[in-house]
Amino acid sequence: MRSLAPLRARLRAVGEITRRIIGAPDDERYAAHMRRHHPGERLLSRHEFGRQRLNEKYAKPGSRCC
Repeated sequence: MRSLAPLRARLRAVGEITRRIIGAPDDERYAAHMRRHHPGERLLSRHEFGRQRLNEKYAKPGSRCC
């Protein structure tokens, strides 16, 4: 029987790409990055992180299609 690891990796990649396309906040990735690269800094809460991402998204008026 073949391993399902390659399929899982591809599905994970598709999910990540989809989240990036629709602009969904990825607070787990943000938290992992902050812990790894900025260990002394305060982490934003999920709400704060989502609000910041939304504000950044709409601060660029030319980046929307509609």
